[in-house]
Amino acid sequence: MVTYAQPAIHGFSPEKPRTQAGHFRCGHMRVRMTLHSTQLRKQAWLKFQLPRQHSQPHTSNKILAATSKSVANSEAAAAAFREAGIPDEVTTKVLQQYQPYQRWDIDSKLRPALKLWVNQLGSQQLSARLKQMPRLLVRTPQESSNVYLWLASVGVDAEKIQKQAPRVMTRQLSQVQSTLWAMQELLQLTDEQLPALFSQQKYCLLRTPEYAAQTLNTLAELLQVPVASPQVLDVVKVSDYNLFMMDPVLIHQRISFFCKEFGGGQDMVKRALKQGIFCVSVELMRARAAELNGRFGWPDHELNKVLHIQPRFLTQKPSTVANNIQKFQAHNFSLAQAMHIYTSVPGIAGYDWDSAANTEKLTYLKLILQLSSAELTSCCRMLGTSLERKVGPRSEFLYRCRDIHPDVPVRLSGYSSYLQSLSDASFAAKFNDFSASPPLIYDAVFKQHWQERWTFLRHNMGLSVADISACRALLFTSLPNTLAPRWHFLNLLEVAQADFKTADHLTTLATLSDEHFAQVFNSVSVDLLYDQVD
Repeated sequence: MVTYAQPAIHGFSPEKPRTQAGHFRCGHMRVRMTLHSTQLRKQAWLKFQLPRQHSQPHTSNKILAATSKSVANSEAAAAAFREAGIPDEVTTKVLQQYQPYQRWDIDSKLRPALKLWVNQLGSQQLSARLKQMPRLLVRTPQESSNVYLWLASVGVDAEKIQKQAPRVMTRQLSQVQSTLWAMQELLQLTDEQLPALFSQQKYCLLRTPEYAAQTLNTLAELLQVPVASPQVLDVVKVSDYNLFMMDPVLIHQRISFFCKEFGGGQDMVKRALKQGIFCVSVELMRARAAELNGRFGWPDHELNKVLHIQPRFLTQKPSTVANNIQKFQAHNFSLAQAMHIYTSVPGIAGYDWDSAANTEKLTYLKLILQLSSAELTSCCRMLGTSLERKVGPRSEFLYRCRDIHPDVPVRLSGYSSYLQSLSDASFAAKFNDFSASPPLIYDAVFKQHWQERWTFLRHNMGLSVADISACRALLFTSLPNTLAPRWHFLNLLEVAQADFKTADHLTTLATLSDEHFAQVFNSVSVDLLYDQVD
């Protein structure tokens, strides 16, 4: 018998086995073919090709109809948003990011939802909220408010969650409650511990209780402790905020690989979890480790040592790490000092040392507190401490309460460690001096006065940190009683007298008594008297 090449019948494969002699499976049909009959083969060919040929226009029409309907729905939805006073650019973004709105019934669902929110917030505020949270309309204002109020009632910072994880407000209250209660039960938390936990792990409230439990079980397995142990809670409270957005299987896989590849016990597991190494794929870890080796010339044991302290290095591009270290070196730190600082202070590797704020802080520490690069390396945690919230106000308070002359470096008095450690309450309890006249009290008012004076010196007077360092008495001059009015008066003199320069009189401005100041400068211009200037 002669075998002929089979025609390419739709759904037919010559490799498929025959059911019996002369029979083949073709799609869902069983076809008997006589290989000697060309006519039968041709009929079979036409039988299976014609329906497919005829179906093409029909399918195309369906696609066109669906496309047309989708466009019409999109236009109708956009019109509803426009009627509610939502700008077109916001509407476009919202409809792209949350497409189910286009499938909502316009009259019975979309317009009523928009009307409720407009009545609650107004069009302008609703636009801002929709930009932040496109799926906002899936809940009524009352339902969203119920979630907010309940979170606030259990001590959780609902305002922070609404800003940073707004999708939580679009969940049903019962869903949010079940997740929070499950977390509380699994970790055996008191009500007082809830705010700190959910301040960091806001996205946990987007998950089901079962998913949250899987994540906690994974952490417990990696740490080799029970779920309710303090070690698990400690990791959860400070770990990367994406912790509960990750697949628990991936978390386990990536942390296990990191610890096996770069060595280390449970301390390294905990550090890797806290620094978010689970956000980096295994392939990317390998590639970044190899690039770090190439850039810094580290042998494997040296790289392992660095990563044992700072797993966070692998969460950044090696080029970013290298650039930041080079920027740090530009501030007169050696490579060895820079690497010591970067591996000793968590998070400092992510700082931009070219930024105005960090440059200002470094200059303050070096010029005003007169700390050398070597000294800053030995107390490097100060580099991660805020100038305006801690270092600046505390250094001034130490000068005042210990009666240290402004020209004496505070480090020589043995107090530099207190600038970077202790809570505000502990610092105040240690150094407040109620016997002084007036009493010296470190509180929010004292910090605010320092911040206002620093802002005035830097921005209103336009002085650099070096200028302030050259005349430190400015830091101890009252802003409302002395600094501001005298600066205003000297500027008026500069306008009136072409050869008078305010910047030449900074020391006089800060150190003279009011009487002496008036005597000195009232003689400069007969038209301007210090005690007569408002």
